[in-house]
Amino acid sequence: MLSDYMMSIDRVNDNLNSISDSSKLGFDVVMMGRRMDDITNDITIIRKNMRGRGSAYNIKNLYLYQSFTSALNDENDRFEERTAKLYRRVNGAKLSLKTALTDSIFRKLYADSNLKKSLDKKLVRLERKWSRADSTTRANVDTLNAMKVKIADNAVNLSNMLNMMDIRLDRADKQLFGPEVNFIWQKAQKDIIVSGPSRVVITKVGSEKNAIGYYFDQTSRQRIFVAILGIMLFVWLFLKRKLLKAAKEPNGQLDFLHLQYLNKYPVVSVLVLLMCLMPFFDAYAPTSYIAIEYTLLLMFSSVIFSKKENKRFHVSWLTLMVLFIADTVTYLFMEPTFISRLWLLSVHAGILVFSFLFYRNLQKDMPYYKWIKNAAVTGMILAGLGILCNLLGRFSLSGIFGISAIFAVTQAVVLPVFIETAIEIILLQLQNSRLKKGFDTHFDSSIVVKKIKIPLVIVAMFLWLIMLASNLNIYHSITNNLIDLLTTPVSVGSISFKLISVLYFFVIIWFAHIFQQLISFLFGETGIDNEDITPVSKKQHSRLLITRLLVLVGGYMLAIAASGLPIDKITILLGALGIGIGMGLQNIVNNFVSGIILIFDGSLKIGDEIEIGGQAGKVKEIGLRSSTISTSDGADVIIPNGNILSQNIVNWTFTNDLKRVMISFILSGKELDANVINEVINETIKNIPGVILQKKPVILYIKVTPENCTLTVRFWSTISNADRNKSEALVQLSAAFMGKNIHFE
Repeated sequence: MLSDYMMSIDRVNDNLNSISDSSKLGFDVVMMGRRMDDITNDITIIRKNMRGRGSAYNIKNLYLYQSFTSALNDENDRFEERTAKLYRRVNGAKLSLKTALTDSIFRKLYADSNLKKSLDKKLVRLERKWSRADSTTRANVDTLNAMKVKIADNAVNLSNMLNMMDIRLDRADKQLFGPEVNFIWQKAQKDIIVSGPSRVVITKVGSEKNAIGYYFDQTSRQRIFVAILGIMLFVWLFLKRKLLKAAKEPNGQLDFLHLQYLNKYPVVSVLVLLMCLMPFFDAYAPTSYIAIEYTLLLMFSSVIFSKKENKRFHVSWLTLMVLFIADTVTYLFMEPTFISRLWLLSVHAGILVFSFLFYRNLQKDMPYYKWIKNAAVTGMILAGLGILCNLLGRFSLSGIFGISAIFAVTQAVVLPVFIETAIEIILLQLQNSRLKKGFDTHFDSSIVVKKIKIPLVIVAMFLWLIMLASNLNIYHSITNNLIDLLTTPVSVGSISFKLISVLYFFVIIWFAHIFQQLISFLFGETGIDNEDITPVSKKQHSRLLITRLLVLVGGYMLAIAASGLPIDKITILLGALGIGIGMGLQNIVNNFVSGIILIFDGSLKIGDEIEIGGQAGKVKEIGLRSSTISTSDGADVIIPNGNILSQNIVNWTFTNDLKRVMISFILSGKELDANVINEVINETIKNIPGVILQKKPVILYIKVTPENCTLTVRFWSTISNADRNKSEALVQLSAAFMGKNIHFE
């Protein structure tokens, strides 16, 4: 009987332990509470910064605050969901706690004094545990209730702020496209009367300062990332200082890299690269903040461009900087008075004329000609729209078009420096890796440049488009629509997918193919067709083929994982692929599998001299589908891998690169002495460069008569020198026998 009571008490004790565990709140709740306080503080700051601002003129800052407010609202919603889940758990523990000690077994225990006395210690501990759990549960319920109140208060404030921002944006759109002031040629000019211009400037400076301060505080993670990236690049520069010093030597060993910016301005060019990347992080940044960034970018770029010998370019660059500063200051701080409108009109006219002259002086052979030409045309169109809007009284819209025009032209001039610097960093790192592995031969840098320039140009174009859309205040709507398009599920039959997953799939595969092509340079390849293939380099080629295969397989696996395609759908796809193989893809799969066998089998290596299917030449490439043989005539023969494995292969260099050379000739004369003949042949063959001396020539007498004899001579040479040594042997033997008065035929 006592054991039954003991078991009941243990059961209730376990229940109390479970309730205590359920009612506990972790450290994440403390962090969540602190973050809620931060959200409340951010709401106060945003409301203060927006107070008394002109919506139309600062529409970009309004988008900035709307973006951050939307992010805060999403975060607050996540906190609400998390808090509700915690509350249900803790409140459930509280309700369970009330019934924990209502078990009928306790009434019997307390009714029997002797039984209660024997289990008194256990009951006291049980009551204390219940009291602790009860107090903890009550406190946690109160904490969660307070958090729910704070979340609800933040939700109301954020909702009101978002509604207010929507109203102000609607009002700003109407003000932008509506007549703010009269046409510039009208006499009754409805200029804004500014009682204190200095006060207006001070107010706008203060508002821009507040916007920059809040933006800088909210994007600290991006700043940290850029700072870490910058530190890594400058540490890399420091570690490569010896290599950079060698690159500066005229006619040096690194001239084939064709370094321009890292060779002359390593620090400044890296700073330009970092500054050019900022639009990826600063699409919502205040215009004043971006203006400061680009002013620094222009200063760094001026150091690079100052060394150009073209004086016309110096004048153009100086003009561009003056127009940039003038238009930025005008856009940020001027009110639509008649004088301000005339000044803005002259600045926009200057941008239009500059863009036109810049476009007219572009040379078709210059790098990135098409892109820069389109940017100049865009600048002319935007500047023209700015002039038109100013004339028609749309002062704010005129400023937006003007700032977009000058930024479009400025970026088009500076971003090529970003592309070339990134290319030079990759080339220098590639050469450094080759030197560490003992490969001091030059490689064809044009192949590397061709492979990596396309993705870098695409990145630069994205940077240009981001900044253009941001300055035109359409980045917010474009990105929202684009995100909706890419993330909305699309159904094709029973398969559902997102376009963003498809994009990830193809981008990863594209980069995997680029990487597997460039990785060959890390294994000693130079990209030059006539490079010598040694046994050591053949082993490198074998490891290269395996590495390239692993990179491709890994890339495709990662692409499939990034696409989010379910495993069951992959099974269906494999089943469909099996049907396709049975219906007509046998040859493709056969070639693919044969390529993998050739890579791992090792019977065929890059640089081998082979004969197959009536074709003879050097193995140039072994791919997954086909292999390429370079013939002595200069032709490249592409043979499917399945055909290679299904035929007999003559591999002259499988175990070594030796080849036996055989020549036949007839000697005639009055006295033919075999000893003299043998001595002449051995001495002549021995003195031919490229002949393998370790293996003595074999002399065979095929036919012997008193007047003449027919001979066959066999000697060994390398496969690459066989034909040349055979020709040299015939010439030298003919001369040697003529010296002995023996006719050679």
